Amino acid sequence: MMSATNALNHQNNKGHAQAKHFNASLPVLLKVIAKSQGNNYLLKLGNTTIQTQSQRALQVGKTYWANMQQNAAGQIVLNKLIAKPDFSENLKSMPLKLAMKDLDLLAKDFKAFGNELKEFLLQNLGNVAHKEDFSQLSMMALSLAQGVLSLVVNEDGEDKLLQIAPKKQRVDFYAIFPRLGPVQGQIYTKKEVQEALNNKAPKSLVCAEICVMNERVKELLESHAKELGLDEVQIYCDKTPEELFAFKNNLLDIHG
Repeated sequence: MMSATNALNHQNNKGHAQAKHFNASLPVLLKVIAKSQGNNYLLKLGNTTIQTQSQRALQVGKTYWANMQQNAAGQIVLNKLIAKPDFSENLKSMPLKLAMKDLDLLAKDFKAFGNELKEFLLQNLGNVAHKEDFSQLSMMALSLAQGVLSLVVNEDGEDKLLQIAPKKQRVDFYAIFPRLGPVQGQIYTKKEVQEALNNKAPKSLVCAEICVMNERVKELLESHAKELGLDEVQIYCDKTPEELFAFKNNLLDIHG
């Protein structure tokens, strides 16, 4: 699981240069500044302000990932808009951040990692001085109680949200990468069919199904699938990546 996450992070970093031009092939982040007449919106893309239409109702002040292109008439076309989770807006101010190397224990023993995280959260919830820290740690504790590890991982100066939920036959995951956008999937094992047909002891294959935002991200990951450290990888872009545990702002804002 951790080797796959490291490889996804590596591809996110490689995509940095590709997302700089206006006809972006990787997902872009747009903030809705204002809504004008009809379905026209004023959006902020980096340091650029653009005006375009959206058939989907957008919320002013909210940030969305989107696939963006320019058509033959030079008009900006947006599709597959995905609202950025509220919790991810607070990643920089999170009181608990991990490095990728801190996840070694998670790879070895999920239960031990979860118990250690639970103990840390319980110890610190009663000692935090700021309401925002209490709210964020409380949401992490609630997520953990629902069987989902929600972690903020800092790597190369960037904060990334990682959610992991072990199931009986698989491990579900969700991650936010600054340039790849949201990624959701599952890792599971299966027996190799060919070995069983030859009356040999079937080998266990480690496989993954990954859902990404668009065809370009799919192609990028497929071209580097071997780096994920898995036996089989299937990547899809026809579904919307979703959080394993959806945080709501001020859900546990009960501290004062």
